[in-house]
Amino acid sequence: MPATTTDTDELDLHWKDSDPDLGIASEGVLCKDMDDIILRISEVKDTVKKIKLDNQHAFNEVPAVLGECKLLEELNISHTNITKIPDFLFTLPNLHSLSLCCRDLIGFPRGISKAEKLTHLHLRINKNWTLPDVITSLKNLKTLFVDLYSDAELPKKLGVLTNLEELHLAIKYDEGVVPFLPDSLGKHPVLRKVSINDPFYKKRKVFDLEHAAQILSSCPKLESLILSGLSVGKGHQNLSRLTGLKELELRHLLVEGNIFDSTAKLHKLEKLDIWGSEFKIAELPDTFENFKELRGFSLAGNFINELPPSIYNLANLTSLEIGSTGITALDEKIGDLKNLERLHAYDNLLEKLPDAIFTLPRLELLNIEENFFRQEEIAAIKEKLDEKKIEFLYDGQGHRQYVKKLRALKNIDKMDIIDYYKLCVNAMNENMNAFKYVNKEKLQGSRYYAQLCVAAARKNYSALETIDPKMLEKSHYFLICAEAVKNRESGQIIKLIKDNFLTDEECIRICIEAAINNSYADFLDCLNGSSFMKRFSREIYERICWIAILHYPPTFSKMQVPTEELRLLAEKLGQ
Repeated sequence: MPATTTDTDELDLHWKDSDPDLGIASEGVLCKDMDDIILRISEVKDTVKKIKLDNQHAFNEVPAVLGECKLLEELNISHTNITKIPDFLFTLPNLHSLSLCCRDLIGFPRGISKAEKLTHLHLRINKNWTLPDVITSLKNLKTLFVDLYSDAELPKKLGVLTNLEELHLAIKYDEGVVPFLPDSLGKHPVLRKVSINDPFYKKRKVFDLEHAAQILSSCPKLESLILSGLSVGKGHQNLSRLTGLKELELRHLLVEGNIFDSTAKLHKLEKLDIWGSEFKIAELPDTFENFKELRGFSLAGNFINELPPSIYNLANLTSLEIGSTGITALDEKIGDLKNLERLHAYDNLLEKLPDAIFTLPRLELLNIEENFFRQEEIAAIKEKLDEKKIEFLYDGQGHRQYVKKLRALKNIDKMDIIDYYKLCVNAMNENMNAFKYVNKEKLQGSRYYAQLCVAAARKNYSALETIDPKMLEKSHYFLICAEAVKNRESGQIIKLIKDNFLTDEECIRICIEAAINNSYADFLDCLNGSSFMKRFSREIYERICWIAILHYPPTFSKMQVPTEELRLLAEKLGQ
């Protein structure tokens, strides 16, 4: 039956899978197969201007009917199962926005050079790919998003894209460094926003911020810089060169020194976000008088205990976020922030609010969730705010009180070691991630540090990144690692173990324990790429493979130089 033509300019066939663990329901349109998709496109091909097919599992090839959508302006085929993109897609006469982040593509779509009208492009560079110079032929490109699954260099001539206004890089590969910004971006006439982030940031990759700042400081239109999940060391000091910035977001960066020393000269800032305990900021400098244009300030994850007086002089401030900072009180001077509309003071140690908060004429939202307010105090605040119709968030009072006390602790060296150990245990019982706040030096040389390490590794194997084997007896580190690999993701855990602190026999025992507990097909792939392989013979390797296959047959696919015996075992068990 021929498709019925429908007059519509948008076809939304996106799909979002459910996540029962997070309580997220599926959402969108789940097409039955390619025929279903082709029929739906055919019905609107003469009028459609926007098609969304992202995450549509049935979409495994680009159908010819898309080439008939002559009015099409925007197309999203990201996270689908296509393996190649035919050139006709890039010759659509009105196409200006294209998203094609597809992991199954067998090669970079070089026909993209024909998409002359593209202004917005989001693409994925798969493992072992490069980002070819052909991208620089897209002269009208204004926004470029690149998801990097390979540590590929950026094209040296990227700067010839003289209409490029925004550059967004997502670093998603495991090993390597962050690519350099090419020199050709220097003095770029319209570049106004740059974002570089590692959304996983377990192994923070080095980013040469000094070199980047040298290039970006010459770009006259640059207004926004976002950096997240990277290691920049002392390179942050070069941020002071970016005096034209209006927006600066820094999240989960590894730095040396106080990041605020590098922002003091950025007088044009309207938004400043500093997030993550990795900054290790213990005190905010009293230099906020430098930010007279600041409208939004956000600080989260650093225990500073109190706010500096100059922060209350930010006359243009409309949004103040001070979450997880350990503050115990807000000053009455907060009433001087006459333009404040949103105040987020969640996850702190507050028990009372200053009366001045209730005099703020423009306040629309007050968030004091997860503090230490008594119920009668909450009721009194709620009554005052109800009169002004201010949104009030206050759930979770008393939540994670031991974690906060651990982080806010001063004069640790004077505290009894047993009392400190008990506080650490209580904090880790509330939240196992509290292990990263434990003062290792306080517990060094005692059995208490080893006990905390075992508990942390048992609950969350990522604790291995924080554990310092030098502060443990060698036998203790082995026990901790053996406990950590009792996890179905044991292959990933092997990557985190510092095997130079283990004997050869201990390495073998850990690999055997990991093989017994593993539930993923890439287990042997993880083992093959680890330093453990240097610690035992081929005979031992085959024994570990035998155990891994016995417990989870699909692991055979990643065995190095597979034996016929183990192939037959995998086939028999997989039947």
